[in-house]
Amino acid sequence: MASKPGHSSDPLLPPVVSDVRGLPPVEVAENQRRRIELAMVAAVDRHGYAGTTLREVVALAGVSKSTFYDHFESKQECFLATFDEIVAAVAERVRVAYQADGDFRQKLTAAVSCLMQIAVAEPQAAMLAAVESLSLGSVGIANRERSSEAFEPLIKESFDRSPSRKSVPTTMVRGIAAGTRGVIYRHVRENRIDELPGTVDDLVDWALAYQARDSDIVRIAIRGAASSRGGGAPVDGTAGPDWREPPDSPRSRAELSQRERITRAIAQLVVEKGYETLSIPSISAKAGTSNQTFYENFDNKRAAFLAAFDAIAEAALVSIRAAYEETGEGTKGVGAAIRTALDHLAADELLARLTFLELQAAGAVALDRADSVMDRLTGSLPVALGMESARDGSEAVSRAIGSGCWSVVQHQLIKGGADSLPQLAPDLARMMLTPLSRPAASTR
Repeated sequence: MASKPGHSSDPLLPPVVSDVRGLPPVEVAENQRRRIELAMVAAVDRHGYAGTTLREVVALAGVSKSTFYDHFESKQECFLATFDEIVAAVAERVRVAYQADGDFRQKLTAAVSCLMQIAVAEPQAAMLAAVESLSLGSVGIANRERSSEAFEPLIKESFDRSPSRKSVPTTMVRGIAAGTRGVIYRHVRENRIDELPGTVDDLVDWALAYQARDSDIVRIAIRGAASSRGGGAPVDGTAGPDWREPPDSPRSRAELSQRERITRAIAQLVVEKGYETLSIPSISAKAGTSNQTFYENFDNKRAAFLAAFDAIAEAALVSIRAAYEETGEGTKGVGAAIRTALDHLAADELLARLTFLELQAAGAVALDRADSVMDRLTGSLPVALGMESARDGSEAVSRAIGSGCWSVVQHQLIKGGADSLPQLAPDLARMMLTPLSRPAASTR
């Protein structure tokens, strides 16, 4: 028996017609557009977004360049349109799955299960939507946020149907949607996509944990996050020039090495103009050094950019650790560390934008760096709370927490600017610690 259109076994992007003779012009145009989108999915799966060329896309689609430009202005526009088509198809199927009979937990489980099954069935589409969309940096953020917004109403409805009387803030709902997406991203990147259905129960337990009242652990952490400890101090914790100082200024020349000036220059250029616009001459000019000096320190622009991120991330982690220890460690220290991290980001918007809006544009290696930092932060939480490991023992939950927090900060940075980031501290404390402070069974 043939399945109905939109069934979970149907392809997300419907197949094209090979013979368009006799079709109305509007259907011919739609068929051409679909061919190009399918070609984009295939090319990105082979080479990644950065390595995909327009020549290959039109060759795979079997159309001319002029036909491509009849539908899209650029490779980027085509990619984002394809992303939106995939997300719309996924959102509709997940919505239908959620409407199945059952209580609030069963409905959410059906929706998350449907999402994971689609990823397994359509690995190329999952690669484009969950992984390669990040490589557009700040350009793709609006599309990714809209993709989360398609699922947030289902999460909120599950909380509304729950017998719990606690209101779950929008921040938490946004974090749950983004965290679930983050789990798909990590599994796709690690070639473990077939394991995604096995994460469903853990992720549903994690999501529904936020409907419970704050535990003592969470309340103590929120108190630790309530007051600023870092002020406007430079993120590197030194008395030297911060990352906004012009790299070729007299002070920078006097106090920074040539390597440090290059990393400062590339950080500023990425935030000003985007990673893809970078060139060695522009970096050298900004740093006040020669191209030869650049190559004496770095092999290419990606290496210099990653060195800048590594310096920023390590300094931030040192400052976070210091705040944790100064507060006396334990649960209150976790809250203080969260607030310190946000204070530092608020003190220097350049660093916040580089880390949360532009980092991913440097490709897979940059994604690895970001993943490593989040793993270090979320992996240390159980130890800070005196636990040997997360109470539910779930790798998926730990990664969902990290991805959810990252996306919440990114959203706030876009909507309210860096100055507004410290106000997230209580909600981030809740997001990080609630799943670790009670058995998963209490959410059932």
